[in-house]
Amino acid sequence: MLRYLFTYAASRVAGDAVEGVARRAMWGAIAAVMLLTSFVLGLMIAFWTFEPIYGAVPTAAAIAAACAAVALIAIAAPAFSDWRKRRAEVRAAKEASKHPVATAAAAVREETEAAVDYFGAAQVVASAFMFGLGAARQVRGR
Repeated sequence: MLRYLFTYAASRVAGDAVEGVARRAMWGAIAAVMLLTSFVLGLMIAFWTFEPIYGAVPTAAAIAAACAAVALIAIAAPAFSDWRKRRAEVRAAKEASKHPVATAAAAVREETEAAVDYFGAAQVVASAFMFGLGAARQVRGR
């Protein structure tokens, strides 16, 4: 009886999750199409606005150059972000190397994360509990 209840609950949760993801994907696709449409219309309006003043070819060249500049910025943004992140990590490492306690805490945190990744959270928590229980018994003298 309980097995059917858990199966039903799991299928409802999974079905709701799939429906939520599908709904978000559909709205995201609609938003992307509308954003692309508005970008194209914006380029057309810019061309129509500046074409009588500067002429067709210079206006098209200026719009193409602006689009190329935006594309280069978009391409460089992740690299710049990674560079800033690496710089912050180096700066933090230099700060941590000044304090031995911070260095030890960082090493413990890294080892703990590695253990959780390898063994799983439940096994690490159970092992830590048993280790703590054993240490408490030794302190009490048993």
